Amino acid sequence: MAAFKWNIVNKTAFQWTLLIAFTCVVFFINIGGTGIYSAQEGRAAIVARNMLQTGNYLNIVIAGEPETEKPIMAYWFCAITGKVFGVNEFSVRLPSVIAAIITVILTCWLGGRIYGTGTGILAGYMLATMIGFVNLGRIARIDIVLCSFYMLSMIFLYLGYFEKRQANWRLYLFYFVLALSVLVKGPVSVVLAGLTVLAMALKERNWRMIWELKPVSGLIIGLVINVPWYVYESVRTQGDFAFDFFWNQNIDRFLGINTTYCEGKRKIFFYYFPKLFAGALPWSLLTPFCLYSFRKKFMSLRQDTWFLLTWTLAVFVFFSLSAIKRGDYILPLYPALAILLGRYLILVSEQSPKLTRQWKIYWFSLLSIMVIAAGLLKTGVLRQIGQLGIDQKIAHFPDRDGMSIIQTSNLLNQHFILLIAVAALLMGLLYMIGKLSEQGRILPAANAFLAVMLTFLVWYYLWLDPVTSEFKTTKPFCQAALTHLPEDAVIGYYGSWVDEAVFYIGRDYERCSKPSDFYDAEKQIFKFKFIISPESRIMQLPDEIKSRMEQLETTIPGHQYPLTLYRTKNQP
Repeated sequence: MAAFKWNIVNKTAFQWTLLIAFTCVVFFINIGGTGIYSAQEGRAAIVARNMLQTGNYLNIVIAGEPETEKPIMAYWFCAITGKVFGVNEFSVRLPSVIAAIITVILTCWLGGRIYGTGTGILAGYMLATMIGFVNLGRIARIDIVLCSFYMLSMIFLYLGYFEKRQANWRLYLFYFVLALSVLVKGPVSVVLAGLTVLAMALKERNWRMIWELKPVSGLIIGLVINVPWYVYESVRTQGDFAFDFFWNQNIDRFLGINTTYCEGKRKIFFYYFPKLFAGALPWSLLTPFCLYSFRKKFMSLRQDTWFLLTWTLAVFVFFSLSAIKRGDYILPLYPALAILLGRYLILVSEQSPKLTRQWKIYWFSLLSIMVIAAGLLKTGVLRQIGQLGIDQKIAHFPDRDGMSIIQTSNLLNQHFILLIAVAALLMGLLYMIGKLSEQGRILPAANAFLAVMLTFLVWYYLWLDPVTSEFKTTKPFCQAALTHLPEDAVIGYYGSWVDEAVFYIGRDYERCSKPSDFYDAEKQIFKFKFIISPESRIMQLPDEIKSRMEQLETTIPGHQYPLTLYRTKNQP
């Protein structure tokens, strides 16, 4: 018996080792190989550099002015990694990568705790290969850090109460981690956890549950952890942080009353349906089969499954009701979704006959999608869709997404024959995997599919992502611009605020919203020797101004963040 247990332990340890190695490859590969290209990445890099230069780790400052959009903890993580590796692409993204890996590990652990080791390991692999989760886990986004904290807090909520429906000391760890998550992104995580608890109480018709969860103790823990810094920052900014963060960044974004974010446009309620389906690919293709299989069994599902379901639905419904929506907001539901889909696959694999009808539908559906996509790509329809997005003729479709579609379609069309060959090989491999599953050989089938996914992700992040990133990052432009800029240069940024460009340029600067901010019309002189602006904005200026601006460097054609460096002349 002892030998048997030892073998089981060894097998489990080996499975964990493989999962962690697999996950590290997915999230670490080439994370420093492309320039940072999102506002959050640029903001994190600037704040981290300021913290290290000044030695002040309590203030969130950009260009000497308080930054009031987000709390401080995620910036601390970037400062710590920046201290070790220098503030660069790798160090700025490292906290997100670590958070993503931790989330995968926690997902595996919770799935194993609820349904067994097989489900847990499978759920970990599923999460580590969900396209949306992987993409957001490889860039410096606060949401992926929040996802990790939220995942850990929900584990403690499960262990502290829902596992045995009895409160224990782990509840205090739930409130502690949840309180820390408020320092990461604010009170949204508290709202999501509260909605999950309310949904469970409603489902079980047990309102005593709320009191049994010791909310007063949780409130005290939350206040002790969060009040000192939030009060400090609000006082330091003379109330600006409290107003902007709590009202503008949270309440007003949800209600959509006066917000200017995303041009103040309220997104439709169904915004997240396609977003989640695309983000959870390829595993989201299992969802219709899962829902159909359990269509008559929902009310008889075990309580642990309902805990995961309410967790998923609470996040999805809350953000669907929000006026302002972004794909990364729903990240906290991905771990629960991965566990549920992993459980479904395990149950299917235990049935007989094996997958025959379902697999054929799945395979032909995927084949149809790939054929349609190839047709849209080759005929130019995909490019036309991208152009409609750029022209803002498609509701809730960002223009930069349209530019990405055009750039990607151009690249893939250049290698269309190779693309078709790879797609055919992929479909052949998937057919083979399906056949293995039908024969009950689940482990070889799963290993083969994961090998395909790992190969695809490695290829994408080593080749396709760096190529398309050339149209998103301003790093090459900034490197060229630095050859013209002296150390003491003060830059005037006009008409476009690109955080990552400010980080890469690394010079003193001022933001200019109108021509009078950088040009004194009465004296006919420029206030700055150098100006960075989109060329389109400069072309709108009077001839007397733009004729005295010499273009030095510009981003490549089709860049999503077009910028041009100008040198000004004060003599006509």
